[in-house]
Amino acid sequence: TFALVMTILAASLLFGAALSILYILTNRRDGYSKGMAYTLIMLPAILAVLCVVSSNLSNANSATALSAISIGGALTIIRFRSTQGSPKDLSYIFAALTLGLACGRGFIGVSAVLVLFMIVVMVVLSYIHFGDSKNPKKLLKVTLPESLDYEGIFDDILAKYTVHADLVKIKSSNFGTMFELHYAVNFKKDINTKEMIDEIRCLNGNLNISIQNYVYDVQA
Repeated sequence: TFALVMTILAASLLFGAALSILYILTNRRDGYSKGMAYTLIMLPAILAVLCVVSSNLSNANSATALSAISIGGALTIIRFRSTQGSPKDLSYIFAALTLGLACGRGFIGVSAVLVLFMIVVMVVLSYIHFGDSKNPKKLLKVTLPESLDYEGIFDDILAKYTVHADLVKIKSSNFGTMFELHYAVNFKKDINTKEMIDEIRCLNGNLNISIQNYVYDVQA
């Protein structure tokens, strides 16, 4: 009935909004995607409607096909998001998919329990800073002219200022006239990064040097 469809829509939008707010609150420190926040609101409602439509089709084959298409599209979103955002975002997308499926099948109470469960777990994990490292990994990028031999050129400097340093990527740039070295490093406590950069500049011809937060990339 129309009233039941509107109830399912309202419930899925409400649960999606709660999930979106939770995503924003737990990602304020690291940054969050505005598009992701919108997606978490709309995805449960869209999937719920698809479930309602497929369950009311008289042709069983058509219903099965529509369900497969909707789930396949949702999995495509997951695949796209996994290459664009952090792995933690996948838990929110899976939760949004589950909420949509549950609401579409009429299990609104189960959906409410899932939302409450997600709120409690994610808030607790965020509050205790679960998984945070006391010595976070950084990404050190150093540009070199192609005439220099980069093998082991910065080993002494890195041993002086870091606890651990791995050369994770080497790539050519500027039409092959330069190299970029990417190091995953853990700095020693209370070091002066300016002094380290000054020492590296003496070896790389005063070319570009950058330090930024290390982000794990499965495709790197």
